[in-house]
Amino acid sequence: MDQVRLISDTIQNSEGKKRVYLIAFLAAMSISLAIIEHVVPRPLPWMRIGLANAITLYSFGVLKPREVLLLVLARVVATSLLIGSFLSVGFLLSITGALSSFFVMLFLFMFLRRLFSFVGISIAGALTSNAVQLVVINALFINSRISYYLLPFILLFALVGGTLSGLFGRFLTEHI
Repeated sequence: MDQVRLISDTIQNSEGKKRVYLIAFLAAMSISLAIIEHVVPRPLPWMRIGLANAITLYSFGVLKPREVLLLVLARVVATSLLIGSFLSVGFLLSITGALSSFFVMLFLFMFLRRLFSFVGISIAGALTSNAVQLVVINALFINSRISYYLLPFILLFALVGGTLSGLFGRFLTEHI
């Protein structure tokens, strides 16, 4: 009950309202980018550039970690509801990839920011997301090492997608 009161008090003050509006705006941007990416043809169903992660990268600089986590979860759930994949295999892949990527990027942003640029953090997140999704697919469906032959292709795609997402995240940070 105290948490509900704390949230209510935060929303009622002017600074709290601005924060809630910022989170809502970032969530809307993130969900919009995810939906746009959903309609873009992909080489494999779970592979995408991950432009919504640029919003996550930007958010690390302006939100608290738990707020960014809420943003990531809202993006995955809302996007899956809007495209009709909630609680499907696609949702499972999306949530595992998003959460693993979030935690890797958060760690790098918080503790190794001086060693990694936005692009480096984004690439690490993309590599993590794609690798975790491949492990989940292998564990649930394929159960064969043959799927790991896709790994070089998947990692190359993550490198390209992570670079683009990181550049976009850096652009947002510099211009917003």
